[in-house]
Amino acid sequence: MGELYVVSTPIGNLKDITFRAIDTLKEVDLIFSEDTRITKKLLSHLGIKRRIQSLNEHNEIKKTPKILQQLSQGKSVALVSDAGTPLISDPGYCLVKQARENFFNVIPIPGCCAVIAALSVSGIATDKFYFHGFLPSSELAQLKELDILAQRKETLIFYESVHRLQSTIGHMIKIFDGDRKAVVCKEITKLHENYFGENLTEIDEFIKNNPKKIRGEFTIVIDGSKQKQATIDQKKVDKILLELLPEMPIKKAVKICVMVSGLSRNETYKRAVILKSLQT
Repeated sequence: MGELYVVSTPIGNLKDITFRAIDTLKEVDLIFSEDTRITKKLLSHLGIKRRIQSLNEHNEIKKTPKILQQLSQGKSVALVSDAGTPLISDPGYCLVKQARENFFNVIPIPGCCAVIAALSVSGIATDKFYFHGFLPSSELAQLKELDILAQRKETLIFYESVHRLQSTIGHMIKIFDGDRKAVVCKEITKLHENYFGENLTEIDEFIKNNPKKIRGEFTIVIDGSKQKQATIDQKKVDKILLELLPEMPIKKAVKICVMVSGLSRNETYKRAVILKSLQT
């Protein structure tokens, strides 16, 4: 029975490759990569001459049975992604899942991971964290997902692309508030590595004032909620607002809700704005 190695590779600085990863890439029978061009550059740097086959989000389901067949014939296989640890917002889950279901050994070769690297230098709590990866592309879906996450106590970690960074930070301010502690980690381990922001508002201002510096790939680390979990009163407020908002202006809906619930107008209005945006 062959073995499947899940091999972490550098996310920028090629010196971050581990000795064990080098030995594995030299010794396995087959190497499957998310992008063969990027992996060829890495192997060339390491002086390893090997044929590389592709395994990406478009062909993983089709190729997995063939790889399992190779494993059943005693072949050893290495799986790598473009950068960092495979399966973490990268392809490979289907292959690993089916390999384990078929009782093949799946062996991690640990190394770089942008999530952990960013968290370790963020200055934000590291004892408990929730990694979300990329948010949905549509504004409404993104706002709804952020609203679900708003009360989580753990540190929140997201990946984001250069083209969506500013709009995503804007949505986070809308849902989390601008004073929520946060930091953006840019191009970790690469030439233009940088970290900016102490909270979401500062991050937003930096992006607006430094458009030429907003290049590359980003990891966003955000402090968990410090508020108490929503009480039954807050849930009732949401229920009342959801009934009133489609029928009347937001100010009138808030006025009625405050009269019924006894909660503060400011908090009720803020919640009404969020719920209204999620309805549109």
